[in-house]
Amino acid sequence: MPALFARSLTALLLLLSAACSTTSTTRVDESIVSALPVPATSNEALAQLETMPASRRQGTAIAWAAEFLSSGRLAAAELLLDTVDPAQLQPALLARWTLVAVPLALSRQDATTALELLGDPQLIAAELSLAEADQARIGLLRADALTLDGQLLASVRERARINPFLEADARGYNQRMIWTQLMMLQPDSLVRERSASGDSPLDGWLELALIYRDPLADIDSQMRNLDAWQTRWPSHPAARELPDMIRALRKAVRNRPDSIAVLLPLNGPLAPAANAIRDGIMASYYSALSQGHPVPEIHFLDTGSADVITRYNEALALGARMIIGPLDKDQAATLASVPSLPVPTLTLNYVATDTLPEQLFQFGLAPEDEARQIAEQAIREGLYLSALLFPQGDWGERVARAFMETYTALGGIVTTQADYRDNPTGTTRALLDISQSEARARQLRRLSSLPIEFEPRRRQDIDMVMMVASAEQARQLKPALNFHYAENLQVLATSHVYGGTPAPQRDSDLNGIRFVDMPWILDTRSDLHRLASQVWPDGHGRYERLFALGVDAYRLHARLPMLQTLPDSFLPGVTGQLSLSEDRHLVRQLQWAWFTGGQPKRMPVVAGTNRDNRDGNEAFVPPPAGQ
Repeated sequence: MPALFARSLTALLLLLSAACSTTSTTRVDESIVSALPVPATSNEALAQLETMPASRRQGTAIAWAAEFLSSGRLAAAELLLDTVDPAQLQPALLARWTLVAVPLALSRQDATTALELLGDPQLIAAELSLAEADQARIGLLRADALTLDGQLLASVRERARINPFLEADARGYNQRMIWTQLMMLQPDSLVRERSASGDSPLDGWLELALIYRDPLADIDSQMRNLDAWQTRWPSHPAARELPDMIRALRKAVRNRPDSIAVLLPLNGPLAPAANAIRDGIMASYYSALSQGHPVPEIHFLDTGSADVITRYNEALALGARMIIGPLDKDQAATLASVPSLPVPTLTLNYVATDTLPEQLFQFGLAPEDEARQIAEQAIREGLYLSALLFPQGDWGERVARAFMETYTALGGIVTTQADYRDNPTGTTRALLDISQSEARARQLRRLSSLPIEFEPRRRQDIDMVMMVASAEQARQLKPALNFHYAENLQVLATSHVYGGTPAPQRDSDLNGIRFVDMPWILDTRSDLHRLASQVWPDGHGRYERLFALGVDAYRLHARLPMLQTLPDSFLPGVTGQLSLSEDRHLVRQLQWAWFTGGQPKRMPVVAGTNRDNRDGNEAFVPPPAGQ
């Protein structure tokens, strides 16, 4: 599970758990609280209820259940609540019964029961006669139940609606939940949700979230847009109490380093890759400069002509307050072995080690991150049985292993796998076990004198194919899968399946493949793209993704402290949505696209599941064959 999503989901559950134990959501109006003291135990309460007149029994049971619930005695609260038949309650008492019954269901993580209770037509009719405060409390429970059920967008709608009517503590909790959920939703969902008028409180929340999550805006552009947002929305609840991420972003702008050194091998075999990264850094730098934004002093030091420790010390002597690099894996390992580093240092490669120096961070385009994201998405869609295709060699095995470890940990099963080199037809034939069905047909023909018509079949214990392949390899593998009766299987792939430039004729064989890739490759309409095309009209070819790595490496100089100190924060970068893991590894969450008509098309929504339609998301439907 991606670090940011995992932490955000944990935050949601912690906030929900806290809400279920607070009086702000479980309180019952004082008008029905019994004058009798609350019994010490549920047995005493049941005994006293038996002696009461029927007219007082229900209200008292509900009041005592609420008291037990607010003190964390869930079993006692449930026992008392079971003595009440909600179908016999008047509207006001039914609402108060709900204010206890629903938190009990939520405390058991039972969203289905909670939503059923809240959807009771009698309750919905009763709500209209309640005071606004009581309506808001029920609305807050409804929002919490929707959150627990995974319907984040529906929950955000409900939270925005009830927010003005909540009391201060509940309102603070509600606004934290709104922001956390907006950070978890797909940006395209937020764009579609905005109304035509754009003047509702919900529109304000959506606009603010989109400003923060814009992957093609640098930090100063975001600050400018945030200032404009506050001017447009001076009375918005988020303007009165800014989300933690926004406050942290403002602090990051104030405290960013004013001098940076970049350690890259500008000579030698890694020079072409290093030059693309350097160009990405300078593109970000000049883009900020052209807009009048503050920029740091930048020094480039060549690690191809001197050892990394020498260059690192030179950078410190130049006054660098942050260092980006090195790119070479061995040089990164050398820095990782140093007991302590004096300034934040962002290596552009990963080192496998149990411990890192305090100020060392690691960033790169790890294909393992992509494989893990694909595994998580497959499980969310209910694709629990996977075939796995990967190239022979260490690189392919590492990516395949990352997919398998995550996929199986989440409950998936890799039913068949194959590594390939230069025989896609034979590889896919063996993967899909076509020969076994042919062998059965031959056996039947031997046992029968009747003519037997036979059509080969692939094995049926496969929901999807995970493909690790370059564009050239995939142009052979996907037709081979289609030929061997697997055209109806969903094929998910890493970014390597796309060369980075649309090629409809060559890529028509890739139709139907879904893949992850970075925003820089999938969305080429930004001002930064235009600047880059003017300076480098021929682009960077196969190093284009490393150019994007340079863009984000520059942008991280202002945000690393924020990512480290605010666990749920992230950088909406051009290489993906970047969050920081506990071991100071920058984790990328990429966007989804699919091939149709031989061209990559961004998927407007990555479905949470193919079995329902939560959050207003569109479940993914594979394209018709050949399109």
